[in-house]
Amino acid sequence: MSFENLENRILMKTLLPFRTLCAGLVFCLTLSILQAKEAPQPPRPNIIIVMADDMGFSDLGCYGGEIRTPAIDRLASEGIRFSQFYNSALCGPSRASLMTGCYPWKVGQAPGQNIFRNLTRNCVTVMQLMKAEGYETCAVGRLDMVTSDSWHDPKQIALAVDRFLGSASNSPGNYYREIKGSDYKSYPKGTPWFRDGKRWPRPEGPYSTDLISDFVAEYIEGTAGSEKPFCLYLSHYAPHWPLQAAQEEVEPYLELYRQKDRKAFMEERLERLVASGLIPEGTQLHPSMLSAKPAAGGYLELERMALHAAMIASIDQTMTETLAALKKAGKLDNTLILVLSDNGASHQMAFDNRKKLPEGVRPGSMNTFLNHGPALAALSNVPFKNYKVSNDEGGIASPLIAWWPKGPRETGRIFRQPIHIADILPTCLELAGGSYPSEFEGRKLIPLDGKSFAPVLLNPNYTQETDRVLAWPKALRVGEWKLVMQRKGSPELYNLTQDRNEMHNLASQFPDRVQEMKQRHAQLFSRK
Repeated sequence: MSFENLENRILMKTLLPFRTLCAGLVFCLTLSILQAKEAPQPPRPNIIIVMADDMGFSDLGCYGGEIRTPAIDRLASEGIRFSQFYNSALCGPSRASLMTGCYPWKVGQAPGQNIFRNLTRNCVTVMQLMKAEGYETCAVGRLDMVTSDSWHDPKQIALAVDRFLGSASNSPGNYYREIKGSDYKSYPKGTPWFRDGKRWPRPEGPYSTDLISDFVAEYIEGTAGSEKPFCLYLSHYAPHWPLQAAQEEVEPYLELYRQKDRKAFMEERLERLVASGLIPEGTQLHPSMLSAKPAAGGYLELERMALHAAMIASIDQTMTETLAALKKAGKLDNTLILVLSDNGASHQMAFDNRKKLPEGVRPGSMNTFLNHGPALAALSNVPFKNYKVSNDEGGIASPLIAWWPKGPRETGRIFRQPIHIADILPTCLELAGGSYPSEFEGRKLIPLDGKSFAPVLLNPNYTQETDRVLAWPKALRVGEWKLVMQRKGSPELYNLTQDRNEMHNLASQFPDRVQEMKQRHAQLFSRK
């Protein structure tokens, strides 16, 4: 045998295992591609949108709060928390934006207008679109703007929503009874409740959050065995004023808040937020929030804190019962739950806030009407500046939690790029397999301002390719920069990557950027 032949034989023996390995890899790769192509797409998820009313950024345990919220904390630990989720600063505009996927001033919620007016006829709501995509629809609690027709009319609501319970009025009024038009001037029509297309005589005594919870559990359990997905809008009244809760739910928090002062709780919340990665290291509490004054000069300050905590805890108890109902109905794995708030905590004062309670009347009972006041709202909004209505972070930054067991996810993930409440409609629509129409029921629709964040839910490694541009009536965010025009004649420019708490106004250092952002804001604030 020649040296050349020997060399060839050795080479063949050496290469044979390698060729076999390569052939095996090619086969496996081909098989997995074929299997991926043949694998059925996961069924469309059930969707539950849980909206709290006036809940601050740090009220939930998973966002740094001392209030006990184990059910929602579980969703956060198994799902995604968003550190830069934005609302529209006020209940009406936020709900208009959530429901339509558009900036509120384009659909009838411009500054200075009644925040409880109907939407304009240039939009369609997420409930109407999900129903058109074959979803069962249900709305519970605040029924604001679930339809682009008259949402004050239960017959119109019934055209967009298959099942519903709640009121189409401007706030809870009272958590234990329906109030009449003569009770408060701000409620000229009272707070009538509706159920499934008809006026419903809301019983006196049961707590509103409990009524909501019972209806939700009944609805979900009724979906057992159905192949049709559902979209449920669970819009809480809590923790909006009046501060009301059962005494047995308040007592543990009275004991808790007796242990130290409000500022100590604010500092502890900030420490937990930083430790969790939700807020950058180096963030400090804003001096204006540390010095915020309590309601009524400090009258019932401890009781107000405890009542607010109990109301947040009541939302969490609703979530416990909702998860139990999902499990009982066999719907737990393929349900997407979103938990958020409509705006920052409220410092507003209303009605008999400065009157002493009659002797023997328990604070937080149905016969009292207490507000939160600035000091309590400052605790709720840690670490941000300002409150509800403001375009500062304290008014427009909310928690958002997304939990979907069947969706690809990374446990305990934090998504740090900005998204907006208008993004919820396009997200739901994409997960439902639908697309946004140019017309609906014979009327032309304006384009969406929201952008689907379904890729965040489906891909643990997803990051936005371009910086978001977001607008409010008195603010604009472009990437990491935010311009605030809240104070007339004094524009404020902040780099939120370095200064999330808006402590250092850079407007004088970057006048060209201020002018550019003002021009961009004028374009986006157009009502067309």
